[in-house]
Amino acid sequence: MKTKFFFSRLLLSAFSLFFSFMSFSQGTWVQKTNFGGIARADAVAFSIGTAGYIGTGWDWNQNMYKDFWAYDTTTNAWTQKADFGGTARFGAVGFSIGTKGYIGTGISGPSPSYQNDFWEYSPSSNTWTQKANFTGIARCAAVGFSIGTKGYVGTGDNGTSFFKDFREYDPATDSWAQKANFGGTARDSAVGFSIGSKGYIGTGYDGMYKKDFWEYDPSGDVWTQKANFGGAARSCATGFSIGTRAYVGTGWGGWLDP
Repeated sequence: MKTKFFFSRLLLSAFSLFFSFMSFSQGTWVQKTNFGGIARADAVAFSIGTAGYIGTGWDWNQNMYKDFWAYDTTTNAWTQKADFGGTARFGAVGFSIGTKGYIGTGISGPSPSYQNDFWEYSPSSNTWTQKANFTGIARCAAVGFSIGTKGYVGTGDNGTSFFKDFREYDPATDSWAQKANFGGTARDSAVGFSIGSKGYIGTGYDGMYKKDFWEYDPSGDVWTQKANFGGAARSCATGFSIGTRAYVGTGWGGWLDP
């Protein structure tokens, strides 16, 4: 029952991941060229330099995708790139470190099958390379972000359990290290991002929609609770940072609560 409920709640969430393609000039939004692939939900996105990338996801007919696209902010155009190296999936995590992008975890079909594989994308060669598997339990709807030269993945769900474990990925050694558990309750579909040398996770779902908000300091491997998110409790929100500020919006907090 949990898995079926999670699928319906996740599919109904707003698809707003590709935040970097909208303009924040003087508090206004500017529509850009539509995504180049088939319309979908629960895809994954990251940016490298002046380009944005988006791929994977699924549609209302439960078709899962592994195509991968780049958005050029200078030409306002999409270009299809090499397909994601793993199986088609949705609910994965993605982030970038330096000049490389990373995608891992998520759900593949048709059973569902929860994943822990992890892949690196090189824009210069347009190729995917499999890296060391995520060392936690295979999952979907986790949070991923990078701080400096390291990546971080935590929280999520495997259909029967919510998670709060948190792990650091070092691309220099292609290895994972377990860090202090997330400071809030175990949950899925939270929002995460980094500002400077700190990471942040908030909102999500643990059987109830959440609005608590936490800061992670990698220098001390500690979590500190911050002011609650200012809107209604929700899951499947979108979050990102620009300079020294972060922005959170959209999501799901509806009548499907058990």
